[in-house]
Amino acid sequence: MENVFDSLMVPFMDNLIAVRQAVKSFFQRRIKELDSDISYEMFQVLNVLWRKNEVNQQEIANAVQKGKASLTPLIDNLVKLEMVTRTEDSSDRRNKIITLTKEGQEFQKKMEPIFNDFYTQFSAGIPEKEIQAATSLLSKILNRTNN
Repeated sequence: MENVFDSLMVPFMDNLIAVRQAVKSFFQRRIKELDSDISYEMFQVLNVLWRKNEVNQQEIANAVQKGKASLTPLIDNLVKLEMVTRTEDSSDRRNKIITLTKEGQEFQKKMEPIFNDFYTQFSAGIPEKEIQAATSLLSKILNRTNN
């Protein structure tokens, strides 16, 4: 006899992983079309900064689910591309503040049509209430895993 875990959670987790991969593939393809030197992982860092403009490195690491050490080369590359700057936090020199530059803001403008295509493609035919319900469900699951 199948248990609840197998009948509910396995397909749920499989679909969650598949959606995450589909999102990643979508953005990788579209960034490549821009003929950009930005990797998907660098895009994730920029996406955090597009929402906040200036964030400490640990907050970015948490948001993109990477270790602080593995984030360093990504930020180094973004600094070389003049998309971000890195400065010491005046209250704690061990912390680095990552700030979006004008070039980073310009890249965001190039990404706007891609985000619009993404939202259109991934939400087509799905009622707003279902998206809200799915978001709520994922938040509840996330809150349980963080306790």
